Amino acid sequence: MDGKLCFAYAYGMGKIICMRTTLNIDGDLVASAMRATHASTKTAAIEMGLRELLAKAARERLAELYGSDRAAKAPTRRRLDRRS
Repeated sequence: MDGKLCFAYAYGMGKIICMRTTLNIDGDLVASAMRATHASTKTAAIEMGLRELLAKAARERLAELYGSDRAAKAPTRRRLDRRS
């Protein structure tokens, strides 16, 4: 095994994939991110940041689609009866 990718089977149902990578990141930046997000570990703070970066890119791609389909019509609105 090369130490970069680790495969293990959990109860024979699926895979757990672990990947270790060395990164050169400003320590003050990571500490600030941990405080801002209340992350308990550096890994958690970095994963949160990467997930948010991907979500932002997805939102931007969705926003670029606005108005691209001229034949699209707004769906009819349905109200739920809240009296019951």
